[in-house]
Amino acid sequence: DLELFAGVGGFRIGLSRANLKTVFSNQWEPSTKAQHASQVYEARFGADGHTNVDIATVERLPEVDLLVGGFPCQDYSVAKSAGSAKGLVGKKGVLWWEILRLVSETKPNFIFLENVDRLLKSPSQQRGRDFAIMLRTLGSEGYMVEWRVVNAAEYGFPQRRIRVFIIAYKSGPVTS
Repeated sequence: DLELFAGVGGFRIGLSRANLKTVFSNQWEPSTKAQHASQVYEARFGADGHTNVDIATVERLPEVDLLVGGFPCQDYSVAKSAGSAKGLVGKKGVLWWEILRLVSETKPNFIFLENVDRLLKSPSQQRGRDFAIMLRTLGSEGYMVEWRVVNAAEYGFPQRRIRVFIIAYKSGPVTS
């Protein structure tokens, strides 16, 4: 699998427990000199296949069955007021287009993405437009898309952590 916006490797831990192998990962935080998340990722999983670069500079990725990522949420999150959250046109919201570019280039059989639940209402002036664009653009790339809202508290965790999970799979024959 390919792991974009890898953070400290949460997706990788879960996927490795399902016997899936991560062959490429990227974690880069703009505007910071110290890349702590990437350093933690490398310390835990090693540097092989891991990059710490702007995702917009990544050109060639290996062919894989699965692309995963917890793409940046700041432009959808409740950490910003609804009026200041920029959605798909925000500084980090535009990274959606990089995900779509990499999906278009690599054509993985499956896509698994995660973000905050406020993504469903973004931007506040046009509630749901950004999420609709994401679903439509994945569909136009030939994917069937499903999504679910999951609250960690409903699964026994001691916090109310609500996330949107997007699962997409090729609508035609799956290739290997």
